[in-house]
Amino acid sequence: MVRVGLKNVGIGPAVKRFGRDEEGSLIVFTLFLLLIMFVITGLGVDLMRVETQRTRLQATLDRAILAGASMNQTLNAQTVVLDYFAKSGLPNAIQASDITVSQSATGKSVSAKATMTTGTIFMNMLGINKMPVPAGGTAEESQTDVEISLVVDTSGSMYWNSQSGNQKIEDLKVAAKDFVYLMQCDPDASKPFDGNCKVLPDTVSISLVPYNEQVLLGEDLIQQFNTTEEHASSSCIDFDTADFSTIAVDLDPALISGPPTGPTLRRSATIDPWSNGYQANNNRRTCNPNANRKVAAYQNDYLNLYSAIDALYASGYTSIELGMKWGSALLDPAFRPAVQNMSANLGTITPAFVGRPFNYNRPRTKKVIVLMTDGVNTTQHKVRPGFRDGPSPFYEDASGNVSVFDTTAGNYYWMSDGGHHSAAQGGAQATQLTYPEFWEKYTWTMYKDVKGQAHLPDAVDQIGNSEKNALLDSMCTAAKAQGVTVFTVGFETTAASSQVMQACASTPSHHYDVTGLDITQAFHSIAREIHQLRLTN
Repeated sequence: MVRVGLKNVGIGPAVKRFGRDEEGSLIVFTLFLLLIMFVITGLGVDLMRVETQRTRLQATLDRAILAGASMNQTLNAQTVVLDYFAKSGLPNAIQASDITVSQSATGKSVSAKATMTTGTIFMNMLGINKMPVPAGGTAEESQTDVEISLVVDTSGSMYWNSQSGNQKIEDLKVAAKDFVYLMQCDPDASKPFDGNCKVLPDTVSISLVPYNEQVLLGEDLIQQFNTTEEHASSSCIDFDTADFSTIAVDLDPALISGPPTGPTLRRSATIDPWSNGYQANNNRRTCNPNANRKVAAYQNDYLNLYSAIDALYASGYTSIELGMKWGSALLDPAFRPAVQNMSANLGTITPAFVGRPFNYNRPRTKKVIVLMTDGVNTTQHKVRPGFRDGPSPFYEDASGNVSVFDTTAGNYYWMSDGGHHSAAQGGAQATQLTYPEFWEKYTWTMYKDVKGQAHLPDAVDQIGNSEKNALLDSMCTAAKAQGVTVFTVGFETTAASSQVMQACASTPSHHYDVTGLDITQAFHSIAREIHQLRLTN
């Protein structure tokens, strides 16, 4: 019999060897990493599924509230929003109580929130079986209160034909009339216009500011300002260089309950610098008194503006800076007391516009200048102080003979014979003319012709292109600094003029270079850019 014996081997050393053995430990660590990666990947998948649903929900909500907020929407806004969700297959994501509608005379706002849940695939291993998917937002369409100065060039070159074959002034009239219709009636209209207005009444005020060498305010409007009153034959104002660094124009102290003060603004003299003869011609004056080209301030009816635009005609030199000055001044809150007065006491502005021009920082308010020209700044003639009022050196007798007192010689120069005499022609019957009477009746040509013989001083300053361009730039800068949006339109202008106008615009994209009938498309584009629907939050 064979015996097999078992050797008594100690267990302790074997356990120690096993504890020191590192073989296979990386497998355990890898299993932990794989588990973590699996969990993270699962979280990512679930989160992507949530984001996909959230995007779908938010897109549905955005479309729904935009439709509900439309001012043209005739259905109940809550009903519209709920219908959008139902047709998108998400009827349970929103309730009527989740929708808030606010509406005023000038706008509508629809706010809504929606919520749904989506099941998880991997996160349920962590005890998260569902995740919420929220969406929310506010859509607002408002008839923003808009104040517009439509500043248009009516200088002599506007009488020329454009590339359309029409006179430029006629192309402008079509474009300007379309613009006021789109702004005050229907921004989405296409021609032929049907007069079915969608813009709420009295939300868009438009001031038409025609200009050539001057801007004719009209007596009703000029009386709102603190001007000299040498005559009432012209209603234009001569500005100093410093006036183009600020926007406001001084009002009559009586309108602002201020202490009485002397005039701070100079009414333009009725100078005719263009006629070659001696008898002044109204059509040749720097401030032509023809009412067909006067400013129409704060109009609320496009039909009235149609009439004012149709009456425009072309003549004279070009002062773009003066057009911009007045276009800006009529938007400045300092003009507000004048609107009140012209409404209450003159009846030329609707009572609905009392309170305008609004403050620059007023919410839901747009201030816009549309500045149009077909050329470049030319020369402006301004009668110097000292030659605007008071007695002149000119005398006239009953037969219309004119004598000029020569202070240097101490005698009178007779225009009838070109000689100097001890008394005015006509003697005691001769009447000394005031400067307003002289400029009303006679031309600058006459003044210049006798200037040397009678030792007369220079009476008229001439402001040229480069200086006027600098004044325009200052005025544009001042308006834009107050948040006024400036659109500029160059109608078949030179490259140099285009650069000047583009610099005036709010941005290069706010400037339009156009030819022929394209001016109408430019005005359409500007009108539709002013009107807008915006999504907030």
